[in-house]
Amino acid sequence: MSGTADRVAALFAAARTDAGLLQAALRVEEVAALAYAAAAESLAGAERAQALGFADHEREHAAAFDTMLQALTVPAREHAGQAQLDALLPGLRGAGRRDTLRRLAELEGAAIAGHQQIGRRLRALDALRTVAAVMAGGAQHLVVLRHALGQTELTHAYETGR
Repeated sequence: MSGTADRVAALFAAARTDAGLLQAALRVEEVAALAYAAAAESLAGAERAQALGFADHEREHAAAFDTMLQALTVPAREHAGQAQLDALLPGLRGAGRRDTLRRLAELEGAAIAGHQQIGRRLRALDALRTVAAVMAGGAQHLVVLRHALGQTELTHAYETGR
């Protein structure tokens, strides 16, 4: 496992309740939004636009987890900022293109692993749909990042929706 994956896994492993799991997920999604916004500074053209779009997606994912927490009457007391970004993804800001994409892919992979943990541990089944939707969005981001790194080809279905 990478350092990023270890740090993200520790957030989910420390959670003992549904609220704790959702708080960990909220933190990771907020950091991902910050990470994509910071990454856009190191990217150009279509990749920069994509990073900014993915930052928006991550903010939507965070909002969904925040809503789930409110439904459990556990409002988020603290939101992720630059310190949490630097803790989970040290050195992201100012990294070169390839390193930036690699770090984002590591974060998405770690987030997906965390969502899988939530799926196995979550007791509030109504929140499971939200977790699944967020995980699917992260998987789409990971496909795009791996393609940009030359690791996998995009599927025809992903490119055209068919």
